[in-house]
Amino acid sequence: MNTVLALIDFSDVSSRVLDHAKSLAKAFDSEVVLMHVVPPEPLVVDFEPPAVPPDVFDARQKELSIMRNDLIEQGVHASAEVHGGPLQETLLEQIGSIDPDVIVMGSHGHGSLYHLIVGSVTEGIIRNAQRPVVIIPSVPAPQMRAVKVTQAEAPAEDVGLGVPLPA
Repeated sequence: MNTVLALIDFSDVSSRVLDHAKSLAKAFDSEVVLMHVVPPEPLVVDFEPPAVPPDVFDARQKELSIMRNDLIEQGVHASAEVHGGPLQETLLEQIGSIDPDVIVMGSHGHGSLYHLIVGSVTEGIIRNAQRPVVIIPSVPAPQMRAVKVTQAEAPAEDVGLGVPLPA
């Protein structure tokens, strides 16, 4: 594995996306490419395509550079790219250009109605990227702990199962 592409959206899940990408890169001595896409401002009443706000673009470039520098300080080969345009289209175009071995991205877990109306960038990447995609959920999995049940605490059929229970 040579290239891990980490799609960063600067949401709560981005730090975990970065951690997973870093772990993969260290395990396989790969480069991490950090990527963020700044979507255009919503179209109001105009027939021109909407523009990407330059102040947002510059701010995201600075933030992504900080993340890249942190990875480099930790011994990970890293680069950072910020692009402007429609999210899914731009991401798929850049994925084709970079040709990563794996893509790491977050999922926000919106409901079915949201997906029906707005769609899902994550789903679009999974369906169209033609690369393995690691999805990091917005809500971490609950921590589990093993519990040993003794005869005195439970009915005979449950004894000794050691079933993991939420902490």
